Amino acid sequence: MSKDTSINKQTKFSLIELLMLIMIVGIVFTLVIPLRTDKANKKKLSEAIKNVQIIAREDVKFFENPENGYYAFDLSMLSVEDNLVQTDDEFLFDYSLTDSTVVATTNDNFGKKGASFMYYLPKGPFQLAENKMSKSLIDPNWLP
Repeated sequence: MSKDTSINKQTKFSLIELLMLIMIVGIVFTLVIPLRTDKANKKKLSEAIKNVQIIAREDVKFFENPENGYYAFDLSMLSVEDNLVQTDDEFLFDYSLTDSTVVATTNDNFGKKGASFMYYLPKGPFQLAENKMSKSLIDPNWLP
């Protein structure tokens, strides 16, 4: 008589295998989600950097024309609204202009309100605001 030496394979997952699979998927998601968030914030910030550079260029042109007076204190004096880059229906940053800086501040459309960075006129540099919100949302390495 011959003995049956075939091995029967189990086709069902055991509880331990299922838990291991869930753990591996969880680890992958904890690594991927922050990377996507950083990439999205970097894209939003690049829009703001382009807009600040447009405003700064126009402000320098405004200042160099002696008929305009001193610095423009309002963006409407520069007429740059049509040139500003806008990724969605709404701007993600609010822009303000002083005699020496252009300030971009996140608004509700960005997701969180209050993070800021500045561009010093006439030729830079960019600087991150010294507050907790700015440091948590904007990586200083993203600024040019």
